[in-house]
Order: sequence, then C-alpha cells, then structure tokens
Amino acid sequence: MKIRNRSGALLIVSGAAMTFIVIGAIIAPFFLVDPTQIDLSSALAPPFSPGHFLGSDALGRDVLSRIASGARVSLIVSLLGMIGSLTVGTIMGLLSGANTRWLAWLSDRLIDIQMAFPYILMAIVIVSATTASIPILILLMILAGWPSAARVIRSIVLSERPKDYVKAAEIVGADQKRILIRYIGPTVVPAILTIAPLQASAMIVMEATLSFLGLGVQPPTPSWGGMLLAGKVYLSQAWWLTTLPGIAIAITCAALIGVGEGLAQRLRGDRRRRVDLGESQTLTAGAKQ
Repeated sequence: MKIRNRSGALLIVSGAAMTFIVIGAIIAPFFLVDPTQIDLSSALAPPFSPGHFLGSDALGRDVLSRIASGARVSLIVSLLGMIGSLTVGTIMGLLSGANTRWLAWLSDRLIDIQMAFPYILMAIVIVSATTASIPILILLMILAGWPSAARVIRSIVLSERPKDYVKAAEIVGADQKRILIRYIGPTVVPAILTIAPLQASAMIVMEATLSFLGLGVQPPTPSWGGMLLAGKVYLSQAWWLTTLPGIAIAITCAALIGVGEGLAQRLRGDRRRRVDLGESQTLTAGAKQ
C-alpha cells in the first residue's frame, strides 16, 4: 500500500507539472510578444523590468516569450526523437531476442556498435556531411537513443522465451514473427510505457546539448539549448539568459523522470500483488487438499 501511495503521489505531482509545461508551451506563445522581435533600447533588461517579466537578451528579445516558444520546439523535437528511438529500439530488441541465431547475432552487434560510438562525435560527423536542421537533429536523437531501448526490450524477450506459453506456441507451429509480435510483444508494452518518459527527458537534454554546440535548432528559431548558447557570452553580466532556460530544462526533465519512476513503481507494485495473490491462492488450495 505504501508503494502504491508513493507511486500515485509521484505520478500526480510529476504529471501535473508536465501537463502545466505542455499547456504553457502550446498556449503561452499566443499571449506573449514575438520571440524574434528585436528592441535594442531594452537590451539586457533584468527580470521584472517593465514589459519583460523575465528580462531580455542582448537584442532586446523577451526571455519569457523565448522560453515559452523554445519549450514548444524542444518538446516537439524531443517527442519525435523519443518515438523514433523507441520504435527502432523495440524492433531491434525483438529481433535480438529472436530464436534465429544469425538475426539475433546481427542485432546484438548493431546495438554494441551504436552504444560504443560517442553520439557527440556522430553528430559532428553527420552535421558536417549535411547541415544542421531539425530533421537532422531528430535523426541524431533516434540514432543515439535506440540502443538503450533495444537492450531493455531484449532482456524482456529473453526472459519470456523459456516460459510455457512461448514453448506451446512453438510446438503448435507458430513462426518466429508470430511469436515475437503476437505472444511476446504485449509483454514489452509496460516497459515501453515506463522508459518513454525517461527517454523523452534524455532527448530534451540531448537537444539542448546539440543546440548549445550549434548542431541542433538554428537561429532565429528559439530553443532552450540555443538560448544557453546565446547567453553564455553574457554570463557574468546577464545571468538570467542562461539560468532561466537551464531551470526550464531541469524542471521538465525532473517531471518526466518523476512520471517514469512513478509508472515503474506502480508496475512493480502491481506485479508484486499478483505474485502475492498467486501464492495465497496456491496455499489455500493446498490447505483444502
């Protein structure tokens, strides 16, 4: 009961925070000034200045408006990166746990190679060969994020394979595709739901990192990482240019991690209750005998 209460409270608080962030990212830009509007007369205005609640940057652009608009860009890019990485990771994880030896070997080697390759170096190579843009940024997120998801899915598949229902499906002649999709596939859904928020938080940090390095969202489109890059020059005289976007990133990632941890605790609690229920039913049946 305590585990359920803790997981429920964590889910409520984190979910409420994430809902507020998402709603703010959607509707706030419609009520704020243009985030690309330049006003040199109010350049580097501190927080709580008239017309600039959170201050302005070196070009007089409103920081609050840029944070809200940057939230929309960062969340959309991170969401697409998370969906893509989980999709590729799930497919590769299922293939890695397949009963076909060569296919499992090939999937394992691709996972190992991708995890051994530094994603920053990979980003530099890909951007140098193409150009920095949002589609390339999403591609980099997918390439960097799918191996960790594949490892989780692979471990679940390998743990499910020795079970009786899988052996029964093999005995009646079910092929590998049907076994992986029809029988083992539903067992990985709880894990996907659990790691999705954690993967999204990692994507937000990755977007901020790549944008800070100039490899992500390009100006004048506002993004949290781009704001950190633009504000680092004025760190000693305008702390709000980097501190406030950093706080936005930290709060968003904390909310997503809280959602993921709350879901994990809830699933562990449900699994523990099912095990306890099964044991009690077995003991009751044995006592009746």
